[in-house]
Amino acid sequence: MDTYEITANAKLNLFLRVRGVLPNGYHSLYSVMQEIDLADTLTVSVYPEREAGFDIKCIGRNDIDPEKNLCSKAKDRFFSSLRKKASVDPSIPNADLWRKGNFPYVEIELTKAVPSESGMGGGSSDAAATLMVLQEHFGNPFTEEELNQLAVNVGADVPFFLYGGTCLCESVGEEIESVSSLAGIPLLIVKPSKGVPTPECFHVIDSKPLPEFDEKRYADYIAVLNGDTVDPLTRFLAGGDLLTNDLELASDEKVPEIAAIRDALIGTGASFARMTGSGSAVFAMYDSEEKRDAVYECVKNDPKFADCDIFVSKTI
Repeated sequence: MDTYEITANAKLNLFLRVRGVLPNGYHSLYSVMQEIDLADTLTVSVYPEREAGFDIKCIGRNDIDPEKNLCSKAKDRFFSSLRKKASVDPSIPNADLWRKGNFPYVEIELTKAVPSESGMGGGSSDAAATLMVLQEHFGNPFTEEELNQLAVNVGADVPFFLYGGTCLCESVGEEIESVSSLAGIPLLIVKPSKGVPTPECFHVIDSKPLPEFDEKRYADYIAVLNGDTVDPLTRFLAGGDLLTNDLELASDEKVPEIAAIRDALIGTGASFARMTGSGSAVFAMYDSEEKRDAVYECVKNDPKFADCDIFVSKTI
């Protein structure tokens, strides 16, 4: 048995624009994604001596269905792709075994901290962690480009987690460009009890005209983000009115608490507050940990937030 332990960090969409629908039916997105220190942890055990099979145990949250967990999908896609590649590339270690489908038993113990239907990519991060463990265990059979394509076939956010940090993500999510780090920004994250199913959110978006997208202004802004002469929060806030989330209004319709939380966090003196992904989590940025921590002490005792999950975090 070989055992691997890996951390699966959550993400925020610092802004998110929807640019249309691609021929394959997926939405074309333009977003800066940011890794944060809120994380799930995975213990992945591979049993070469056991017959092919899979088991996953989720710990820490009772709203996770193991049968629908993206780790299982990631494992299936990895083995399917490895079998196909081994059939045409005999140089892969143990190619004879893999092309016959003689894969080992995989067991995952997943400790959840990132809530589901929050827009923080917990399931996608877990899936990416699974892919990275399998890539290491099987001797790196896939190139970076191949693993990236494999990841996007598991889920749109999964490729980002192969990179982490701060990235500009485009198209379905597989076009990724690293951006100068925005690490170290203090965050307060509030997630209402109600979640937002992503398909429902995009259905609302598809029923309305898309907001204007100024490609040049965004290109100029990304150039500012890539500078390193000022602190991360100042660089980020230079985006001004570009820092929108096109899914926010749609999610507000589904979960009105999102707008109320956003407005409340702005009222605490946050430098910025926005919903991440399709929601329902809202993040607020502060210019110091002391200010963030003081707000947390107030928010956690405020009856308005009684049904919310509240997290102290930071960009990494």
